[in-house]
Amino acid sequence: MRRLPRKIYLLVALVWALALVLLKSCDNSPWEEGAAAQNTLFTTISAEIRNLDPAASNYTHEFAILDNVVEPPLTYHYLKRPYALLPMLLEELPVPVFYDPEGRVLSGNPPAEQVARTEYTLRLRPGIAYQPHPCFSSEARPLVELPETPWDFGPVASREVTAQDFHTSLVRLADPRSGCTVFAQLEGFLLGLGDTRQAVAREIQSLDQQRREAGESPQELEASPSLPDYDAIPCAAIQVKDRYTFTYVLSRKYPQFLYWLAMHYFAPVPQEALAFFQRPEARNAGLRFANWPVGCGPFFLKECNLNFRIVLERNPFYHDFRYPEEGTPQDAREGRLQDAGQKLPFLDQVVFHWEPEALPAWTKFTQGYYDFSGLPADMFHQALALPPGGGELGLSPEMARRGIAMTTSVPPITYYYAFNFRDPVVGGLGERQRLLRQAISIALDSPQFIQIFRNGNGVPAQGILPPGIFGAANPPEGLNHYVNQWREGRVQRLSLEIARQRLAQAGYPGGVDRETGNPLVLYLDHAAAGQPDFKSRFRWLQDRLEELGIRLEERGFDLNRSRQRISQGNWQFLYGRAWVADYPDPENFLMLFASQNGHVEHHGPNYANYSNPDYDRCFQALETMEDSPERLALIRQATEILARDAPVVWDFHPRNLALVHPWLHNFQPQTIAYDNLKYLRLDPERRLQCQKEWNRPRRWPVLLLLAAFTLLMLLPRQKTSAS
Repeated sequence: MRRLPRKIYLLVALVWALALVLLKSCDNSPWEEGAAAQNTLFTTISAEIRNLDPAASNYTHEFAILDNVVEPPLTYHYLKRPYALLPMLLEELPVPVFYDPEGRVLSGNPPAEQVARTEYTLRLRPGIAYQPHPCFSSEARPLVELPETPWDFGPVASREVTAQDFHTSLVRLADPRSGCTVFAQLEGFLLGLGDTRQAVAREIQSLDQQRREAGESPQELEASPSLPDYDAIPCAAIQVKDRYTFTYVLSRKYPQFLYWLAMHYFAPVPQEALAFFQRPEARNAGLRFANWPVGCGPFFLKECNLNFRIVLERNPFYHDFRYPEEGTPQDAREGRLQDAGQKLPFLDQVVFHWEPEALPAWTKFTQGYYDFSGLPADMFHQALALPPGGGELGLSPEMARRGIAMTTSVPPITYYYAFNFRDPVVGGLGERQRLLRQAISIALDSPQFIQIFRNGNGVPAQGILPPGIFGAANPPEGLNHYVNQWREGRVQRLSLEIARQRLAQAGYPGGVDRETGNPLVLYLDHAAAGQPDFKSRFRWLQDRLEELGIRLEERGFDLNRSRQRISQGNWQFLYGRAWVADYPDPENFLMLFASQNGHVEHHGPNYANYSNPDYDRCFQALETMEDSPERLALIRQATEILARDAPVVWDFHPRNLALVHPWLHNFQPQTIAYDNLKYLRLDPERRLQCQKEWNRPRRWPVLLLLAAFTLLMLLPRQKTSAS
């Protein structure tokens, strides 16, 4: 037998050695080596982050980051339901003091018409410090030639939060350039806030003029907008009494103001941070306060790459705030009280990774690389199953075997389709238009929509108030009888025959205008053409209205054009609106239909431009009341008016599902407050163990190939003879 050359044996040995090394190190983890063993939470962002400025951030996926960096004076109890307010930065909850027009204190709980001014005095807890940041160091300089983050400046320092910082924050909301989307609402109850806005505008004009006289060009002014000294601008809405005490002054009675004090708009903002981002080195590096907010929350922004990932890191100077010691019996059963009384936060770091597509994010969750997840519609049947013998839908056996837990919640969100009350066909309070809207509301069967497009995850809306909000009542008590009926112990949609009768009463028998003989055509206005399921949803809407003889056509526009048309009232039937509660009070929902909030005339959130004097009187009476039987009666009256007038088609309240891995503790879906990260606790050791178990590489195909390669290389080869 002919011996093989020595180099063949060496080649085979080398291939085996390299293959074994690669197999040993085989790992499909998307994170850096060793990251799974650290006290780091991994989660996702799937929508564009536009703004992390507490003055202007207006989307819930931004709140999930921002509200863990900055903190307002109050917060919500993490576990109590209904929601209960707690002091966060304060020694105690503030109590309102009411004054009459002559400046005399009114005792008790006076009627709103007697109150000319309301004051809330807040006292800070001493010793609350800002996160470490170079803005607080007078010696901070760039540490590298081309800085890219605030951490390329140094040294860092901190300072105590003071009452003056809340003055800075409030005056900054009045800056016309701040982008504060709630300014009109704030101006409606904070004393003289409109005057403050004018004072800020005058100061900006003065600063710009000084810079022009000093020779700066318009381009320089645009590149580096003038920064007023907000501390020096007087504001009647806030009075700083001493280092730790300040008073908010309201122009009327407004009990909901306490809820506003739990929102990031009222978080303290240090003037030093605003000045830091005005420095030429920071501006040239593209650094903005809107991407790098500075606060006193449990975490600070360590990385902010909006198109890749955002990293929060534990604030080493976080004040003494503890995990709650009481909750519901369900909290006790599910282990959410095991950390009672412990100092927060538990996590060292939180990584938000950009995942615009649902499937890759879901795959990484099932591999254990994301610590919790929502449930994409396409994965519904993979994750959930009916138990043998029937019953409620639960986790599939595979998910349950892995120890994954499922939480469900109905957040205070209401979806609806809006009619434009300025439109001559579908708008107005006439009986003809009212019956037309009622007929359409019956035809657009929300229970059917929920089953088809949401896998049954939703609660059909009877009106604007979602479950859990004072005044919302479960059927049959809270039944919208203009659209539904209570039959055989459950809610049933009124029949299409009833819808056709109302359509005929409206003057459109069979969908034909009795006066003109023309078929009724409605136009669905939207900016949803790019949404993957819009076509199927639109087809469903068409099919439902065709049952009445109504033809539905779409008018799609890009987002900017759509917003312009809405602001002008140039639309008819608006697709897929939703209202997410700012705070858990019925006023926050019912104000959507007050004529004073009409979108075209007042730029308010009343997108339907609905106007009914009877409703306005009812709303104004309940707006400033405390929860009571009298307020409840007014809420019932207001919701009855809305049900009859049908300014929108009430669609549904979503039921959200969240899946949580067994190594993540204290998870509680947040539906009002988004400052929940400090309460979460990880078991990194268990996570690492599960990741290894769930992602074992399949080595046998590689070993089989290696064996075949070895045989091919080492088997004796026949020596060919020359002919």
